[in-house]
Amino acid sequence: MHRVNHRHNRENSMKPELAAILCSFIIIFFSSCPATQAQEEESHNVFYISLMTDSIDEKIRLLEKSLSSANVYIRQAASDQLVSLMLQETKLSAEIEEIIRAQASGWRADALYVTQNLNRENALSFLLGFEQNAADAGQYILNECEKKRLIFSESELIAIEGHYAVSALRYQDALNSFRAFRADENWPSHIPEIFISYPGLINDLGRAFQYTSSGNEGLNLFLQWEGNLPYGVSDDLRYRLIYWAARVARRMGQNDRAVSLFEQAHVFAPDSAQKDACIWYILDSSMSGPVNNIMERMERLIPLIYSGSAVNDIMERYLHRLVSMRNWRNIIRTYDLIKNIDGLNLKAGFAWVIARAFEEGYLSAEDRQLAAGAQADASVFMRIAYNEGDVMLVPAVYYRMLSADSLNLPFMEFSDDIPETEDFCAAAQFLLGFFENGAADYSIPYIRSLEGTLTPDELRAVACELEKAEMYIHSMRLISLYINNEGYVKNRRDLELMYPRPFLNLIETNAEFFNIAPSLLYGLIRQESAFQISVGSSAGAVGLMQLMQATARDMADRIRRAGGPNFFSANGSVDSSNPEINVYIGSYYYNYLLNLFNNNEQLSLMAYNGGLGRVRQWRNASNLPVDLLVESVTIYETRDYGRRIPALARIYEELYYR
Repeated sequence: MHRVNHRHNRENSMKPELAAILCSFIIIFFSSCPATQAQEEESHNVFYISLMTDSIDEKIRLLEKSLSSANVYIRQAASDQLVSLMLQETKLSAEIEEIIRAQASGWRADALYVTQNLNRENALSFLLGFEQNAADAGQYILNECEKKRLIFSESELIAIEGHYAVSALRYQDALNSFRAFRADENWPSHIPEIFISYPGLINDLGRAFQYTSSGNEGLNLFLQWEGNLPYGVSDDLRYRLIYWAARVARRMGQNDRAVSLFEQAHVFAPDSAQKDACIWYILDSSMSGPVNNIMERMERLIPLIYSGSAVNDIMERYLHRLVSMRNWRNIIRTYDLIKNIDGLNLKAGFAWVIARAFEEGYLSAEDRQLAAGAQADASVFMRIAYNEGDVMLVPAVYYRMLSADSLNLPFMEFSDDIPETEDFCAAAQFLLGFFENGAADYSIPYIRSLEGTLTPDELRAVACELEKAEMYIHSMRLISLYINNEGYVKNRRDLELMYPRPFLNLIETNAEFFNIAPSLLYGLIRQESAFQISVGSSAGAVGLMQLMQATARDMADRIRRAGGPNFFSANGSVDSSNPEINVYIGSYYYNYLLNLFNNNEQLSLMAYNGGLGRVRQWRNASNLPVDLLVESVTIYETRDYGRRIPALARIYEELYYR
């Protein structure tokens, strides 16, 4: 989206910057004096208290006090909170307004700059570029423009209204607004000047067409505008028009046309991320077509990929399709294409499948020669899968697990030494303050905004506090930000944070009672709910083990008839949100599936996710060994589940039960 950074255009307005420097100097100087230590500690703590108070007057008082903190991130966060109140028409003193203008960050700082330097150019740059969370600021600037009688042209008002609707995800309203550019029901044959000045509007109009039923109108319009672009316009403008025409065509199911347009867009893409996005769409749109077409596009486009991670999901789906077809030769050809692409973790999957095809005798002499010459055998590709899977990412780590077992190599290697750091940066101290002051529930937006500035030691410290607050899904995510960094040595504490063991007594007791490995039960629950008791799915699954109500009732009835506990309430329902009930019934259900599938864990796990009937059907229709059958399962979620839970279980086994 087109954004103008107003702070790059402030040569004529240096007062806010000077005020910020002077304010920081004064605060640091005085906070170093012993007499101000208690005051500084109080100004540090009151910010967190302000987040938890409902009284606007008290909130303002506490936030104003926070502006004197020596921690720049507290001052900045307090300023941002006060700006948000100001944008909601809360009256602040002129002195406080001056301070927060110097301290505010991000879009709030942009909004304040615009209001302080109000003219059409600054206002339009913000109003046609703000994102969804800055809608209040947009309305505030419009109000200020009205007060100062700053008049916009008709086309500018149309664009503002359309952008505002898109930012609120009201795509039909946005399209209705943009249609005001038409004359006599016809769009102009040339792109309006405002779209050239503010190219982000093309994105807005593209989304409006994509997410409404008017795709054909949008497709024709973008292609007409692109064809009539004046000489000398930027490649970025041409790229946006072709790219959104392609997105609309894809949405309409016109895959061949979409592929052709994405091919054209790729030529004009302004950066590597956009080039990779075009390649992703080309390959994604090709997946349902003939394999020969896919291979031709793979051979042409994979060498152009900047980051292999951009197409990991595509390669997973392609591997699934090729295994389902027993097309071992193209699996070998595809591996040869991707083997040197950084960040493409599915290399481990392709290598494992080739190894298993060797073992099972599925490869012809020509296939074996294509794979790696006459000397090739399964162990060569198992070693590749083992090495490529040395990341804490599924499915790569799953293939490492399988290869480790086959080659008798260690699955996980990590250090027991945990580096300890107490000299945390100001950003880390600010984040840790949420937990020291009982404000953990308010911490997540701030963690997300600052996590990129923290070292692994600082991220670990914040993750430890999140774990103590039982916010496991967030502590696990923080560790994932660095645990796979190149050259990083994994340590036990990082892994314990990424694979925690809450509800220890509950889970281990049920695992022992139902003769299930506790590591497997932990892996299953981590995947299903991330240890969130009250989480529910859109399909209606509930609780730690994500039980559907029908399944819970069926299993509860079986448990009762077998002489076990009665989990039915007086009205005949089962409270699956209760952790004790949920884990007991979920463990019983998994044990029930194990018995049906002759203790085969992968088939039982896939049945837990995808349903007993489906797995029986897949098993009966295939003569592939189970590990290759998993690759051929038609439902991605179930296919992924059959790989993910065994890998998670093995990690828990290595960490806690060996």
